[in-house]
Amino acid sequence: MRGASIESSQQYVTFSLGEELFGVEVNRTREILSLTPVTKVPQTPDYLLGVINLRGQVVPVVDMRLKLGLLAGAET
Repeated sequence: MRGASIESSQQYVTFSLGEELFGVEVNRTREILSLTPVTKVPQTPDYLLGVINLRGQVVPVVDMRLKLGLLAGAET
């Protein structure tokens, strides 16, 4: 079609780490969880904070600041 345009919009989940703003496409996001106690795992990289139990599944918890080479954030 001449002169017709197709518009599409994308939705993102955004979060900030320090002064940086990051975005992930909504369709790549499984869920957003509230803060849960993390079980530490010995002999893992600094950026791996530990694991959580999510409905019977062991899920790793990563500090993205450290993984991306930024300064560590405040513990909450």
